[in-house]
Amino acid sequence: MKNAILGVNHQFLYPEAMTDAVAHTETLKKAAELEIVDAIDCWVWRGQRSREEISILRGCGKVINYNIGDRSGEKACFPCSPDKEDRIYTYDTLMREVEYALAVGSKKIVFASGKDVPDDREGAKERLGELIVTIDKQLPRDVVLALEPTDRDIDKRFLLGPLDETVAFIKRWRRDAGKLGLLLDMCHIPLMHETLESAIDKVDDTLVHIHLGNCMIKDKDDAFYGDKHISWGYKGAEYSEDEGVRFLGMLKNIGYFDKKGATVSFEMRPYADMTAEDSLARFVEVWNRAKEG
Repeated sequence: MKNAILGVNHQFLYPEAMTDAVAHTETLKKAAELEIVDAIDCWVWRGQRSREEISILRGCGKVINYNIGDRSGEKACFPCSPDKEDRIYTYDTLMREVEYALAVGSKKIVFASGKDVPDDREGAKERLGELIVTIDKQLPRDVVLALEPTDRDIDKRFLLGPLDETVAFIKRWRRDAGKLGLLLDMCHIPLMHETLESAIDKVDDTLVHIHLGNCMIKDKDDAFYGDKHISWGYKGAEYSEDEGVRFLGMLKNIGYFDKKGATVSFEMRPYADMTAEDSLARFVEVWNRAKEG
């Protein structure tokens, strides 16, 4: 794992940051000072706070994997909407976030397809692809767009969606958007009706970023049912810490960590009985087990 760049997702390590502006800035400072990781997956709170948060991230010395997309208090983006006004709104919102991403020096920009259009999926994919090409053409040559698929029929209900369709979509559209690649999120693998093995088999040469995580799909009454990024070992959930070790070993075996800039980030909430920082230390213990295995 010599080329691995280990990171953590800010908003899941500190869940209070998702909806509270003050907490977002204060915990971003904490994330920027974490010595145990070399990267942060994050986003900047819009408006007056953006200047301070951009300064925090630019000065932290870490790799920034920037997530563009929906924000608390704003209308949800709908990249593949059949409605032109929805698409214009989405483009404007995403480009605001792209500007923030470039301002903090991010080289990997993460995004999702947005909600499904069951009656016109092929048309929706075409509209999504056209939007990606438009954004891609405005990016520096060394910036990657990482498309993150999740479920189509459990929680988020996004267009992409099934992993095989996502990989095919990336291969089709990277002919016109050469910076496009796949973010494979461990949490999303069961939600897409895949196993760790089948997911690894399908990614082919599209993989550009990894999220490590867990999900609950067995108990619909659980508060964290669906795409909620719970910690490894959560009762009744899909993955233990041993599964985290196994997944990292699989990534090592396919040569992912041999590539330059092989980013991999923990995207999990803290353990119920532990602080954010102690939880991260435990996540890193799992990482170290995988490195030594």
